[in-house]
Amino acid sequence: MFRLSHVKSRPLLPRLAMALFGVSIVFYPFGGGAAADAFVDVTAEKNISFLHVNGAVGKKLLPESMIGGAAWIDYDGDGRLDLYLVQGHGDSGKARNPGAQSNVLYRQGADGRFTDVSAKAGVADRGYGAGAAVGDYDNDGDADLYVTNFGRNTLYRNNANGTFTDISREAGVECPYWSASAAFADVNGDGLLDLFVTNYLIYDTLVHKACTGNSRKLPSYCHPNKYDGAPDSLFINRGGGRFEDISKQAGVTRTGRIMAKGLGVLPTDYDGDGDVDFLVANDSVPNFLWRNLGGGRFEDAALEAGVALNTHARSEACMGIDGGDVDGDGHIDYFMTNYAEETDTLYRGEGDGFFFDGTYKAGLIEATYKPLGFGTRLFDYDLDGDLDIYVTRGHIVQLIAELQPGKGLSYEQPDQLLENDGRGRFKDISARSGAWFSKRFVGRGAAFGDYDNDGDIDVYIVNLSQKGVLLRNNTIEGGRGGWVGLALRGGGPCNRDAYGSRVELRAAGRTLVAEVRSAASYLVANDPRVVFGLAAAPVAGLQARVRWADGLVEVFENLEAGRYQVLQRGKGRAAR
Repeated sequence: MFRLSHVKSRPLLPRLAMALFGVSIVFYPFGGGAAADAFVDVTAEKNISFLHVNGAVGKKLLPESMIGGAAWIDYDGDGRLDLYLVQGHGDSGKARNPGAQSNVLYRQGADGRFTDVSAKAGVADRGYGAGAAVGDYDNDGDADLYVTNFGRNTLYRNNANGTFTDISREAGVECPYWSASAAFADVNGDGLLDLFVTNYLIYDTLVHKACTGNSRKLPSYCHPNKYDGAPDSLFINRGGGRFEDISKQAGVTRTGRIMAKGLGVLPTDYDGDGDVDFLVANDSVPNFLWRNLGGGRFEDAALEAGVALNTHARSEACMGIDGGDVDGDGHIDYFMTNYAEETDTLYRGEGDGFFFDGTYKAGLIEATYKPLGFGTRLFDYDLDGDLDIYVTRGHIVQLIAELQPGKGLSYEQPDQLLENDGRGRFKDISARSGAWFSKRFVGRGAAFGDYDNDGDIDVYIVNLSQKGVLLRNNTIEGGRGGWVGLALRGGGPCNRDAYGSRVELRAAGRTLVAEVRSAASYLVANDPRVVFGLAAAPVAGLQARVRWADGLVEVFENLEAGRYQVLQRGKGRAAR
């Protein structure tokens, strides 16, 4: 496998923000609640027939339990989201061979139905697939695609004619590790999107370790603590289709038995200093928060900021990740999904780059303790003006019920919808949100996007070794919710996708905030457009304040509710 040079850890900063939080309990009443069938399965109706394959044949090879990614991408620029689905393989050792299962690109037509164009587009990747990232790395106006694998990764350049070209090798981004999630972001402010990749374990299927689940010696997947974690990778875009691997000099290559093991990644400006940082969800070891120091250097600020561990000073088996302002105080909060019997974790932002574990205060303990979470999103599903939570669920161990009888644990699990009361407390409303939430799957990646452009956010779910599911959000169809959608377009010193920009929408005396990104959840790329629910706010006089990724601040006035608008850098009113 891979030998890594020793990387000296920086000394930990003395302030432990994770210890400075209160445990007072505040109860808030929940509002009207969700109508029946908040989400509707439209997979067959939309002509999607993707069946995920993971190649499990009883050997208990760990990669087969963790994969399943997807990406929303308008690859042909027609204003309709297309869907890229990442496939595994019947045998991880024979991936890329002729006849191997391939990834699938579904093009959405004017009728809203999807057609498989994978071969024609040239993106039928046959690696043992994990996840995907989307970004216009060359600023030419079309979306490019990066695929992570157990094995070499692939960068597809969009040719602007309905096809892509694999430029992985010449671009220098193949990556020699078992990669998981990836994110495009401009880390050095030169207007070009760079690439951050989380890598999971130093793992070789040829020297597989046999593990058993309990005293009955039933075969099971090994715990990740049996392996060293793989270091993260950072590739700087040098232009001309070339990237430079600066991982070591950037300081993001920590590894070892009790380090790394990255799964989810979130590009975010956690400290509000105007540059992009990376929050990495690590599995069973402390999380990383790579603070951007400028000049291509990063340091891990997770412990100081309060997001390395939970309130009990314990690391958790983190998978999915997202960020957003759940309590309306103007600070970005972070949510991570975790293993069964751990609870998911909500880190509340306090400002100045500090966070506290607000899981208990948010009412998330009971709802999230038993199930195991992967894909997730903080989004306003019902357009009432606050961020709710969606989580895909599914265990790692097929025989979990037999291995741990009497605990109520199961392999296939229903997804969860957690409703925000408007003040940052959540209630599990899955049971009254329609037929979908009574079904059980082995959920992994969840990619969120408004595929029908009606203003409410839909979701495609990749289920491990099962059929994938496209869920249409029923909010608009049910006659509920006002909204405004924003598509940001950079230019000049700001990357064309405007990744790393911050938007503040002012409506009826409230300010709603969002960061522009597509990377979040688990192994997926989301729709990068920003949608704000307006609840009962007036639809006139809407104003957006944008801090572009390069630092320019502009105000856009008289936005129209009920539709998407393009905000072009340089076309707004300059502001401080």
